[in-house]
Amino acid sequence: MNSVDLVEKEISFSGQNNEQEYFAFHRNRYARFASFLEKEFGQRLPSEKLSVLDIGSHYLHSSMMLSHMGFSVDGMDVEEFWNLPFVAKRGEKFGINPILENDLAHLPRFQNISDRYDLIVFTEIFEHITFNPIQLWKTLYQILKPGGMIYISTPNALALGSLVRSFKNLVSLKSIGITVDDIFSKVTYGHHWKEYTPREIKSYFHQLSTDFEVEIHPYHYKNYELKPPFLVFKALSRLGNLTKTFADDLEVVVKLPQKKSWKIKPPTY
Repeated sequence: MNSVDLVEKEISFSGQNNEQEYFAFHRNRYARFASFLEKEFGQRLPSEKLSVLDIGSHYLHSSMMLSHMGFSVDGMDVEEFWNLPFVAKRGEKFGINPILENDLAHLPRFQNISDRYDLIVFTEIFEHITFNPIQLWKTLYQILKPGGMIYISTPNALALGSLVRSFKNLVSLKSIGITVDDIFSKVTYGHHWKEYTPREIKSYFHQLSTDFEVEIHPYHYKNYELKPPFLVFKALSRLGNLTKTFADDLEVVVKLPQKKSWKIKPPTY
């Protein structure tokens, strides 16, 4: 059984409708992540024990995949998720080490740790960061092994459907940026505060350290049916996904071949 099918089977036992709907919507993204893992680490696993930190481990979907492949997995999230009984039970079943961390900006429990992880997973979080992220990334740089990498998935700020919707909201004087309806309709510690273009992401990591090597692959995983509601948005999404520039999503692989220097300090108050 491949890792994606394994996760799908596991969540069928949970009885959590929200979780099942989330996984079904994101299934193609998980399949792409599985392909990345096989390409980059398949020949080293399971004979070589590699360590991974899954940041924002949530319901442990990615963590289960990683454990199934043979990684030693630390799943990090806020207490609210790790305290859910089915998540705690799932973590024990798959041998996932729980890290309860409510301070993503500073990651205090990692301050005295260096060169621990071969891989850091940062999926669907980049766009939610609402604080100055310099100390976060400095700590991740510190705990990542030379030769390690960070895997990021995030929406593309240039996604055609989103661009047209934002322009429509602007010219109609309805809103700029995230709408009130978006804010009120989601349970989250941070909405999509900022979505990035590929050029911005490369600049972002270059300003942090020239040691980072950034690869960006536009793609899409959502397959919208061309029917109401939001038919125009869905059609624009399909059209944009025929291109690279205006595709819905970005897969970002940040490699750290060596550690020479960190470039930037957090601002002070």
